[in-house]
Amino acid sequence: ISKILLSFPLTVVTAIIVIPTPTQVKLAQQFNQMSIKTAPTFLVFLNSEYKPCLGTLIHKQWVLTAAHCFLPFLEINVAASKENFQNKMGNLRPMLTVQHPDFTRDSAEHDLMLVKLNHPLDLQDQVKLVILPNTTNDRRGEKCTVSGWGWEWKNSNTEPDIQINQTVFWFSNDGCQESPVRQIPIKITENMFCAGSSLENIHSCKELDAVPILCQNQLHGILSWSAGCILKGDIGYYTKVSHYTDWIRKVIHSN
Repeated sequence: ISKILLSFPLTVVTAIIVIPTPTQVKLAQQFNQMSIKTAPTFLVFLNSEYKPCLGTLIHKQWVLTAAHCFLPFLEINVAASKENFQNKMGNLRPMLTVQHPDFTRDSAEHDLMLVKLNHPLDLQDQVKLVILPNTTNDRRGEKCTVSGWGWEWKNSNTEPDIQINQTVFWFSNDGCQESPVRQIPIKITENMFCAGSSLENIHSCKELDAVPILCQNQLHGILSWSAGCILKGDIGYYTKVSHYTDWIRKVIHSN
């Protein structure tokens, strides 16, 4: 079983300082809709040899992520920032990983996985939990927030160092699929939804997978697929967490 590393943020970034070169001005404009911070957080960095993903803390001992995240040689950092990313606090191990039983690699549906830590986290000011949704109602048109670890443009080859919160809107699946700039290679079902700040733009960027989306401070989705950059407002397709709360609670209570 792989070792899990925990580290906590010491600083909060409240503004973007832009050096007036054309490239950096353009990047600053793309970040205009974002708020950037490092504490407190509910995000977990699932650093794997295969592909790093995000996890979302829903319980002191449980992390929710995407089932398509393959996590060999797993290390976990909680609320890491570039100033203290290598600081190691605690010695946790994953006791258990539970993929949704209906998930398959040839579909984006049921793309959820739970990871159990070997003992509960000591929640402090730097770390918090998110709340599962209390309704399955369609939230089409509602303003939501996607959150993820990102990279400053000058440090894109390092580990992620800033938490970015991007405001998006919950769109209809039909609207997303009919967008003229998108060719959707996956089947969108009633267990999924799409969200973004625009139906037109596709940005390229480096970001972690399994980004969570919160509406009214409740966890409504985990990113399953996107062709663009979620943290710049591009369209993403999310697993609808409200359709899986019974399964999530059952796994937690029985393990």
